[in-house]
Amino acid sequence: MILYKNRKWHMCSEKVRYVQNGEEITQFVGSEGHDWWLDFEQKHEHTEIIEFVDVVATQEQLDRLEEVNQLNIPDGFSSILSDYVGDGVFPEGVNHPLMTLQLKKENEQQGIAISEREINEIIMGVQISDIEIQMLELQLGGM
Repeated sequence: MILYKNRKWHMCSEKVRYVQNGEEITQFVGSEGHDWWLDFEQKHEHTEIIEFVDVVATQEQLDRLEEVNQLNIPDGFSSILSDYVGDGVFPEGVNHPLMTLQLKKENEQQGIAISEREINEIIMGVQISDIEIQMLELQLGGM
C-alpha cells in the first residue's frame, strides 16, 4: 500500500493483477514501478498481466500517511506501516515504530471518553436538580 522513496513514505498509485503458474494474484506496484512488471511479464512465460488498476486513497488513509511521515520512520517497515495507513491497525506488542503514535491516539480516545462521561454526569446532575426542585414545589404547594 505504501512505499519508501526520497526519505518519505508514499501511497502506491496502482495495483497489478496477474496470473502466475495458473494462480491469479493482485498486489501493489511498489518502487519497482509499472515498467518493471511489463518487463517481468516478457521475460517469464509463466506470468501474464491481466490489468493495472489505479489506487485511490481515502482521506483517512492520506491523513494516516501524513502522521507516519511526521515520525520520520526509515525504510524497512513497509508491512507495519501499510497496515496502519491502509486500515488504521497498529502492530501488536510494545516495541514497534508506531508506538508513540499509538499511545497518543489511545490517550486522545481516553480523553474523549472521559469528557463525554463528565458531560453526561453534568446533564444527569441537572436533571436530578430539576426533579428535586419539582418535588420541593409539590411539597410547598401541598401545604
